[in-house]
Amino acid sequence: MDILLVRHGESQGNAEGRMQGVSDYPLTDRGRAQAARLAQFLVDHDLGWDHHFASPLSRALETASILSSRTGRPAAELEPRLVELDAGSLSHLSFEEIHRRFPAYARRKLIELHDYEEFGGESYASVQLRARAVRDSLEERYRESKARVLLVGHGGFNFQLLKLLVCEPVPRFGSVKMGNCGVTLVRMSERRGTYHGELVFHVPNELMGRDSRSGSTPP
Repeated sequence: MDILLVRHGESQGNAEGRMQGVSDYPLTDRGRAQAARLAQFLVDHDLGWDHHFASPLSRALETASILSSRTGRPAAELEPRLVELDAGSLSHLSFEEIHRRFPAYARRKLIELHDYEEFGGESYASVQLRARAVRDSLEERYRESKARVLLVGHGGFNFQLLKLLVCEPVPRFGSVKMGNCGVTLVRMSERRGTYHGELVFHVPNELMGRDSRSGSTPP
């Protein structure tokens, strides 16, 4: 089974430098252009898919819709477990506002990130359970058919899922830039008695060539 992990295009929240969490910010025009560029990249490299799932938040759903409409591949089904990490009371705030209102968060060490339980959001443990549920569901449904599955979601959750797919044991902290409309291919296979993932490639949107609509180079 192959898994294509895609983060949504630039959203209004991204453009304003805000912690989005599960808040529903729409795509910007730049985000739509990024999705179009990704769609062309997938076509150019013959990277189709058999099944397609997307987070229910509009920035992911619109990205998924652009990918399907421009490639002619299967449209997305809603998968609520792909939603972004719930940042609780940090949601909607700029990073300057977060540092001012919640200095404890600003002082956290790297290994303490991605846990928002203190602020009324999602705990790190619950995120890991959610990621494992997504992985187990995909394995149960598509392992034998060796299908390719496209998942359109969010930077925070996609990263946690990527860790789970390719690392054993799963580290508490790592650093992979999950940029807007970047794409990551993970190939799942049986290796020494364990069904596990191998990172095949990780391509940022800005390296995907020219904008398919305007012919201009990426911003």
